[in-house]
Amino acid sequence: MTDLATTVSRYTGSAGTAQQRYTEGINGVTVDPLQLAVNNQAALLAGFNNAVNSGVWARNTLAASASWKQTTVAKASNYATGIQAGANKYQSAMSRWLPIIQQAAQQVKATPAMDINARLARATAFGVALHNAKLQGA
Repeated sequence: MTDLATTVSRYTGSAGTAQQRYTEGINGVTVDPLQLAVNNQAALLAGFNNAVNSGVWARNTLAASASWKQTTVAKASNYATGIQAGANKYQSAMSRWLPIIQQAAQQVKATPAMDINARLARATAFGVALHNAKLQGA
């Protein structure tokens, strides 16, 4: 049996190989796991409700309250990695949405914002314009 230091060293040293195996595993999936998840909604709700009702959810959530900031900050570099990995999807979405956003902003800017009520009306009009665009399939 190995000691803790050896176990941790082997684990951290295997990151490159693990990443490759992880990618191979994903590429080897032959079913649609998202469809399977949708098909299993009842179990999702039952499991979540059981976790909440039994106190497991609250206990596990509160267990992270002392360390969530430190843990999250330690993984901050993942944020930039994710942005880079999603750049093509972002570009695709913004090619559709940026003209809509710009048009809505232009319309809102044409409305005077003399007081708080006018500024709130402008903000609401902007939000409604984006909401309506989404409803229309933008």
